[in-house]
Amino acid sequence: MNKLTELRKIMMEHQKADQLVQGSWWDSEAQTGCFYGCAMRSDEDAIGKAIDKFKIEPWVAYWSEKVFEGLPKDLALNWPVELLDAMIEFDGDYKDVYHKLSIKRLESLPNTTYKHVNEAVKKVIDYHLKPTEDKREAAYSAAYSASYSSYSARSAAYSARSAADSAADSAEWSARSARVERVAPTMAARSAELFQHWVRERKWMLELLGVSE
Repeated sequence: MNKLTELRKIMMEHQKADQLVQGSWWDSEAQTGCFYGCAMRSDEDAIGKAIDKFKIEPWVAYWSEKVFEGLPKDLALNWPVELLDAMIEFDGDYKDVYHKLSIKRLESLPNTTYKHVNEAVKKVIDYHLKPTEDKREAAYSAAYSASYSSYSARSAAYSARSAADSAADSAEWSARSARVERVAPTMAARSAELFQHWVRERKWMLELLGVSE
């Protein structure tokens, strides 16, 4: 059995048994947990264990857990099986998916009143369009030099830096790139904004894996 197919079977069983929950790795007494907590029935390095056992791209594993925790509950509980269905059918390069997903995040950032900040974001997009060493250096340099001007610039710097980091760490930084700071939002508005961020991440990933909704 294909490793991802094996994982899908496990997640389907947990989904049907209503054992998937957000906010907890694995509760052995209640037999409930998150995406990879359920997958490994463990609260100790569950993602790392799943990467090794099921041969998942590290950045996809860490990123997909964040999506599970960030989605509204109804979408979250379907997410593991939904993602695995798409991954099982996908026969492309996950490095290509990573760069395209990064571009979608960066292109969703609003323009600022600072020209050098907008240029920094463009350079990072240019890197992801054609990720070469010289473009990486130019993207990082431009983003870093603008990083003290605004939150958007810092996000661009993080995205550029993540391209050179390990796949696992890159997922951590890239997820921050799409977040845009608002001025004193209410808690309700902030929650809705975060939900929409992860809903977009879900939609973008499924599109890049070839799923049309």
